[in-house]
Amino acid sequence: MMNYPIVPYWFYGYNSFLEMIFFVVTLLVGAYAIHIYNLSGQKQSKLFGFSFLMVSSSYFIQSFLNFAASYSMSDGCSMQTMAAARGFNILGVYAHMILFLAGLVTIVYMTLRRKDAKMYGVMLTAVMLVLLLSSNKLYFFYVISSMLLIYISFYYLRNYLKNRKTNSLVVFIAFLFLLFGKIHFIFSIDHGAFYVAGHILELVAYSLILINLIAVTRRQ
Repeated sequence: MMNYPIVPYWFYGYNSFLEMIFFVVTLLVGAYAIHIYNLSGQKQSKLFGFSFLMVSSSYFIQSFLNFAASYSMSDGCSMQTMAAARGFNILGVYAHMILFLAGLVTIVYMTLRRKDAKMYGVMLTAVMLVLLLSSNKLYFFYVISSMLLIYISFYYLRNYLKNRKTNSLVVFIAFLFLLFGKIHFIFSIDHGAFYVAGHILELVAYSLILINLIAVTRRQ
């Protein structure tokens, strides 16, 4: 079963545009993190970079397929074009969910600071099985994402409380915004305003992470 969030009529088109912005911003986050890894050799930066490259891919594919769905409807609303548009939308949603969760699982694995490919594989497989076997995949996607983001947020909060560094605080706040965004998306299935708020919170979160990484890079 695939429930869709309610997208306000005035927000159609803007959501795909914002997703493309998310693609660019998260791509830059991934690139900066990989750059920091090349400068410092820190494995955590490498995993952080790869995780955001997955997240970036999730937004790119979803945005691209949303545009493809809109284009397929440009010739009229026949049964064939409507079926094609629905197919593009479903494929985009599935691709986004899988890649986004893979990115979050990679961040969680990074926080464990263990070099164990089997552990990573088990974590990734467990999350994907829960998603794919769930009765309402979109709802469970938001729930699983929120649970992973709660853990990630607490990890960066502990980091900040331990070292009192500004960059740790900024990353904590960013992931907290991202968590609030995903929680908003849970309610967006019934209320369109939450869908818009979720996108705005995501934009703030990714922008904070990018600004923080640029600052860290300049200090290297």
